[in-house]
Amino acid sequence: MKIENIKLFTSEFEETFQFYEEILECPVRMISQEAFTVEIGETHLCFQQTNDDVQPFYHFAIDIPYNHFYDMKQYYQNILFLLMEDGKHTTYFESFVAHSFYFQDPSGNVVELIARISNITDDPEFSRISEIGFVCNETREVFEALSKYHLNTYENQTFVPDDLNFIGDHYDDSFILLTPENNKWLFSDQFSEAHPICIQTNEFKLTLDNQAQWHLNEL
Repeated sequence: MKIENIKLFTSEFEETFQFYEEILECPVRMISQEAFTVEIGETHLCFQQTNDDVQPFYHFAIDIPYNHFYDMKQYYQNILFLLMEDGKHTTYFESFVAHSFYFQDPSGNVVELIARISNITDDPEFSRISEIGFVCNETREVFEALSKYHLNTYENQTFVPDDLNFIGDHYDDSFILLTPENNKWLFSDQFSEAHPICIQTNEFKLTLDNQAQWHLNEL
């Protein structure tokens, strides 16, 4: 599974545009007066302005090179406010063999920069978005639908409907983080909320609409 395009909604349109273009220095392209796309390595991340009173937020992870983790962490620590958990700015995931640190963008999204042992490159650049949260209270139904694309929990762990589940395949370190509402995001005081989202992979499109109804369509 390869995550190719993601569409999120934001109530902080201009600030978020400036953040990704000027602070993270990503290629940014305006689509319309109410939408822009950010190139995160191989992934296109689209932000659409919301006209509702709510302030949607999401969680996603960006892959960075394993061999440049500490250099990039030091660089971003000088220009961003890094989030903390248990008094630390970084964490190590033994099962993934990966290091991570976190920050929030102006939209309130919990952004993770993760360095996996499989990702070693010459340049300290963003590779892709490898994890994206999908918050939906019908988690079991979504999981069963995704299983038709040969996706399963990480290391075939037991699926837990009320918890956070890493859903992917055995060929690529890309995951849909399937969770219901009210689960705490790591390195944050925010709890998961269901907001409209569209995730497009090389095989399917998974969406949550404005009525919190999920849809899965084959490409």
